[in-house]
Amino acid sequence: MKPGEQPRAFLLLLVVLGMLGPLTLNILVPSLPTLPKALDTTRESAQLTFSLYLFGMALSQLVLGPLADRLGRRPVLLIALVSYVASSLVAYAAPNIGVLIAARAIQSFGATAGLTLGRTMIRDRYDRNASASIIGYVTMAMVLAPMISPLMGATIDEHFGWRAIMAFCAILGGLSFALALFNLPETRPVTLVAATTKEVLTRTLELTVNARYMAYWGSTAFCSAMFFAFLGTAPHLMIEVLGIPKTEYAYWFMSLSFGYMLGNFVSGRGVMRLGIDRLIHWGNVAGLIGAVTILIPALFGILNPLVLFAPAMIMSFGNGLVLPNAIAGGLAVNPAAAGAGSGLMGFGQIGVGAVLSFFTAKYTHDSVLILAVTMLVCAIIAQTSSWVSRQL
Repeated sequence: MKPGEQPRAFLLLLVVLGMLGPLTLNILVPSLPTLPKALDTTRESAQLTFSLYLFGMALSQLVLGPLADRLGRRPVLLIALVSYVASSLVAYAAPNIGVLIAARAIQSFGATAGLTLGRTMIRDRYDRNASASIIGYVTMAMVLAPMISPLMGATIDEHFGWRAIMAFCAILGGLSFALALFNLPETRPVTLVAATTKEVLTRTLELTVNARYMAYWGSTAFCSAMFFAFLGTAPHLMIEVLGIPKTEYAYWFMSLSFGYMLGNFVSGRGVMRLGIDRLIHWGNVAGLIGAVTILIPALFGILNPLVLFAPAMIMSFGNGLVLPNAIAGGLAVNPAAAGAGSGLMGFGQIGVGAVLSFFTAKYTHDSVLILAVTMLVCAIIAQTSSWVSRQL
């Protein structure tokens, strides 16, 4: 392989591995409204296959990041992928909702590894601004997964049933493992001495009291929470309340991915000139506009696909600006703890979203008002965090 091709091949592999997490999260979403009947359970229990998957992703990032600092990026990733394949097979054969929920929680551990460790591996090789630009471009490519996965899931479900979705995940996990096994290099800096468990915990705790890191963490967590709250509620509103077919919902969902990709593209092109903090600020402004735009019709009881997805697309554009820059800014606070920093950042990015997605789904019936208020509160907190990061 030519020297100039190595970075491109490395980044392409990270894109493929990073797609596994968002694809697995979203591919089962169109089946959520029909899982209660298929497994003789309630809508709230079926929702846990989404919410606990998210929470599992959040917790696993707290483990994966520090482990990668101590053991290396490559071995941790390979072990995680093995667990992903095994849990996908258990989910395929699940006899009841309890087994499916447990399998999805374990599945999230393996699915998260490519996304979490991919960011760390980029930070291993590139400086602060360059890593923000590269994370933006890589994330833009990764967005293809959540863009197409609801349509894939809806199509597989309609033709073969929801269990075939889990079989597809197992096959995809096996292919990802093979790619990583034979092609992925170790990137952990040789100067980074393997940390003890005590040192890992100390680094993590130090980050939680670092005001600059936590300001970036706040932007990341609450910007993402807006999206996950929407994602946990939209299938019910679209498919059950409005009677929209699963495949049509999947096409509407693509608009969010286009918005996110556009934000990532603008971020990748503009970060060197504008800097990460200005892009985070304007991304959070877009999120605030999206939240207000979805709240106004909600106050008048108006609900249709356009009212839901047009504001959400604006929000997604803002996410595309905020996330790569806030993540890169947070990881640059202490490069020696990049693994722990990535894990803690990912925990906030997904953990807050897991809680709010469950909350909004549980209390949303036939109105978008709960979702709209939740998004507005998240947007205000994210923008406040952005302001704090610019003052430090």
